[in-house]
Amino acid sequence: MSIASGTATQVVSRQAAWGPLVQAIEKSEAASMYKLQTAVNIQNGNLHTSFTVYGTIQQPDMASIQVHENNFNIAFYQQGQVAYQQDGTIWSPAQPVSTLNAYAGYRDVVEYAMAHHFPLVQMNRTYVVDEYCNVYRVIVPNGTVSLPAFLGGAPGASSTELSSHASEVAYVFYVGQTTGYIRQIQTQSVGVVDSVGSLIMQTSTIFQDIDNTQLAKVQIPVSLAQQLEQGVQ
Repeated sequence: MSIASGTATQVVSRQAAWGPLVQAIEKSEAASMYKLQTAVNIQNGNLHTSFTVYGTIQQPDMASIQVHENNFNIAFYQQGQVAYQQDGTIWSPAQPVSTLNAYAGYRDVVEYAMAHHFPLVQMNRTYVVDEYCNVYRVIVPNGTVSLPAFLGGAPGASSTELSSHASEVAYVFYVGQTTGYIRQIQTQSVGVVDSVGSLIMQTSTIFQDIDNTQLAKVQIPVSLAQQLEQGVQ
């Protein structure tokens, strides 16, 4: 599966109705399990970093997630209120995540855009993973959503300071014509962080095997199971 799957380029309507997108978010939030793959690219001048996240989510409180950045890998596993993180070869206890639903934050973006009467643009339909999708794009002010955690503490990175700069974030939602689920979400932004400068960020998240009990069921990583069997906490 290509992370670049689904790229809409042509505008079909500049004043699309919000109803289908809202319904897709509601249906997607209610999904019991799914797999996701996210690619993140961040550029600051000549400095460039990227990483990929692979995850399997099983609502309400199970997840298996891997983060890859060049040769650096981190794994995370959660079952109920017990969580472990692997850095290298050893699993260590970790803080469980209270909300694992990967769709939840996008409702805030859509509701904010609707409340402020931002236009919803419909793009040409595009094939993503295994079905054709209707594609919608909306642009909201920077600061509507938070920066990644590793930048959240940087001077000039607060929501107030971000909002003071004339920058925007474009969200592109791909809604499956057959399933009605959101199958892909892309974002693109050019922000300004006072202590860093101009920051270009692009993300792409693909959802697959939604509510597929055979392929999207969370399994405990083999290395973690072996470590626990050996009595290593």
